[in-house]
Amino acid sequence: MSEVGRSLQTLWVIFKHEFSLFFISPIVYFIGAGWLFFAGLFFSFAMNNYNSGLAVPSMTSVLGSMAFLLIFIAPAITMRMVSEEIRTGTHELLFTAPVRDWEIIVGKWLGSWGVLTIFILLTVPYPLILLWRGTPDTGLILAGYLGIWLLAGAVLAIGILTSSLSQYQLVAFMIGMAVLITMWLSDAFVSLVSGAVISDVLTELTLQSHYHDTMLSRGLVSPLDIGYFVGIMVLSLFIATQILGTRRWRA
Repeated sequence: MSEVGRSLQTLWVIFKHEFSLFFISPIVYFIGAGWLFFAGLFFSFAMNNYNSGLAVPSMTSVLGSMAFLLIFIAPAITMRMVSEEIRTGTHELLFTAPVRDWEIIVGKWLGSWGVLTIFILLTVPYPLILLWRGTPDTGLILAGYLGIWLLAGAVLAIGILTSSLSQYQLVAFMIGMAVLITMWLSDAFVSLVSGAVISDVLTELTLQSHYHDTMLSRGLVSPLDIGYFVGIMVLSLFIATQILGTRRWRA
């Protein structure tokens, strides 16, 4: 078997293992129930505004609110994935297996992304209802769903990174949430700094500017926005891999 084939097989095994573990723990069902509850609540508000003639049929407000929920959901899902193995010492068993550090990290991340992908797909009946009741902008809806899927992958990668920083799940959760809130609101600090370059950097680092301001509000899928989310995934997973490699060396 080629090196690429072996890595893909390893990733598939780790993905299946992590994905199945989620549905053994009751926390995923609790998070999923909360996700669907709030998604249904936001959609009810949107439909009420549409039926009252106050707004056009759209998923913009629903997906925007769901995207904000990801800041809290992603750290909750990923907080145990690396930190629990560090706390219990099972990560040392992984080090003795013929598995590379990046395969462990990426496999775990893919497992969590698979769970959130299911959460997102469970809301697909909402735009179908809009299509049945009215004539929403389908391009805007598709761009919004693509954006929230990419956003989910990015925030989960950050969650995996923060989970690798500590053996304590609560610490990993708090760090992850703090990082994501800062990235969500970083453009709010523009008025506090001087210099156009710094202001532009803060704006470009903001999760909102790449999702809400373009993909969700205008239905634009630009290479810049896709590259931003993919870049966060790659950078976060790379740093998490280096941290895990450091722990392997110490073990």
